[in-house]
Amino acid sequence: MGNDWRNTLPTLREETRAAQGRALELLASAVVISTLLSLAINLGSSLIAATVPTSVQITLIVVASTLALVAIVILLPRISTTVKEFEEDIEILLPLMVTPTDISVLRVRHYDELTELAHAAVSHMSADQRQQVAKLLLAHHGDANSAERRKLTAFLLELTQFLMTAQLVRESRTLLGPHAAYHKLRGVARQQSSVSSAEWQGLAAQVVSNAFLQQRTQGIPEKVLLPDGVSLSLQEVAPLALGKVHRQRGGAPGIAYIPLLEAHSRRDIALRIGAMVGFSEHGLPSLNAPQRGFTARCVLRNARDQRLRDLAENEEQCAAELHGSRRGKKPETSETPDVAARHAAAYAKLYDAGNKPYLIRVFVRFDGTFRIRLLLSDRRQRGQYAWGAALSRLLAETDIEVFLATLRDHGQKAPRRTF
Repeated sequence: MGNDWRNTLPTLREETRAAQGRALELLASAVVISTLLSLAINLGSSLIAATVPTSVQITLIVVASTLALVAIVILLPRISTTVKEFEEDIEILLPLMVTPTDISVLRVRHYDELTELAHAAVSHMSADQRQQVAKLLLAHHGDANSAERRKLTAFLLELTQFLMTAQLVRESRTLLGPHAAYHKLRGVARQQSSVSSAEWQGLAAQVVSNAFLQQRTQGIPEKVLLPDGVSLSLQEVAPLALGKVHRQRGGAPGIAYIPLLEAHSRRDIALRIGAMVGFSEHGLPSLNAPQRGFTARCVLRNARDQRLRDLAENEEQCAAELHGSRRGKKPETSETPDVAARHAAAYAKLYDAGNKPYLIRVFVRFDGTFRIRLLLSDRRQRGQYAWGAALSRLLAETDIEVFLATLRDHGQKAPRRTF
């Protein structure tokens, strides 16, 4: 699945040819229109020369020349510039294991890049901080605007900001680092005029309120590699999450996004990452509806923890037997109550134990906007576009849809979601 995503990356060469085609179409239209107008202008000028005094003719010439120059200054940049945009919406999964006094991130096979990094980040939190988050998760938040809900939102957004920033730095190093020549996307490095580097600590210092960015987490490169002219800026997310959040510009009404980070170059946005303020949880299986919680079962059966994985596989097998017997696939026998009892016992060990899973859904958006100037043939700008588009695709591989598709490729049952 990952290779399919990489093979469909947009290439700057294709986008540029399309823009040139539109520019030539505009030029051909302008030639036809100007030819017709020139005839009318010549006839009109002959009439003016024969009937209007010389002083008035000179004034008309000056005014017409001035207006022509103004039109050239305004229209030429618009004709020779094309705006290129890209965007991607994904859903990332944060699998948490929660006790009354602690939380941890569940490490999941086939979703290692995200869960391993999140596990390391949460493990560095103090015991008091983890206990506070555990209480927020275990509490019932009926009021979406409650203070407790906002605190939990701030925690999840700060963790998401750290994960997306770390993934951006790692993937950018893959595209532009020493091993880029051996990578499938090596063309991105070839299009750069030059590559600049910055310190991770300097980047993290922009958001001192995010403790995840300040701590030294394993797997984070010390050097940040970026195309020449691109700079990263991080946004404070906790004050926005705890206060009033504005709706997303140009998006669906009622959907609010918080900006996490932005890679910009002059007037261009090479890559911008935001996260939806609202979050939800994947439903867990229940005793009364054993067929529910399909996504949760996919996650738990792939846990790195062998004990948890065994419990999840046993519960899923018992649930399948119980669901089959309730649908009449198997005749009612004296063993039917035993099937329900076995499922109840397996369910209690996994979901009613002291360590309970919470599968948090966080929605992330990537987008970028470039003004490609065809007449200038700016290699640096073209390289930045290629970097931003390729990087957004690589970051999008953390989407839960990619995880579920990978499970299907490995012969596991997984839902085919349409949302």
